[in-house]
Amino acid sequence: MQTRLLRLILAALVGLGVAATAAAAGGSTPAWSSQGQPFSVQLTPLDGEQAQAFFESMGYPAGAVHEIAAVCVFGTTIRNSARQSVSYDVSRWRAVTADGKLHRLITKTDWLARWKTFGLGSDWSILPPQQILHPGDWAQGFTTVDLPAGSRFNLTYQWKQDDHEHDATVYGVHCAPR
Repeated sequence: MQTRLLRLILAALVGLGVAATAAAAGGSTPAWSSQGQPFSVQLTPLDGEQAQAFFESMGYPAGAVHEIAAVCVFGTTIRNSARQSVSYDVSRWRAVTADGKLHRLITKTDWLARWKTFGLGSDWSILPPQQILHPGDWAQGFTTVDLPAGSRFNLTYQWKQDDHEHDATVYGVHCAPR
């Protein structure tokens, strides 16, 4: 119950912040997702101000807020539409830029290591680094990649289902402009 409540709060905060900024700008918020996959990923970009406002409102130290607001941040929703459980590991996902370079996502584990100097030892807003989702389960959290504002990339991601590895791509993703 507590996990579900936290997911709902996160969804509301991400949705409100992104929607408010889009409305103020007179446009809609872009989102990219994988199509036709039993394990799907949807990415909605947050700009630096939105990321900063979220983490400041949660009481994070200024140094931690500055670090996350300096990278590409996405409100991320993952869904298991398969009839079996699936598992994933964010450390295996990559942002592939037009030059073919592979960029690791910054995982929750990475953030906690970085934020240790600021006295942070836990976080519930970043997508868990590994997780098992049962049929019909979904989860939300932030995913991040260290690319310049406005960068474009394809996200390749993997999951395991029935002891088989699967992969898919979310095409045409781009970081929010600053």
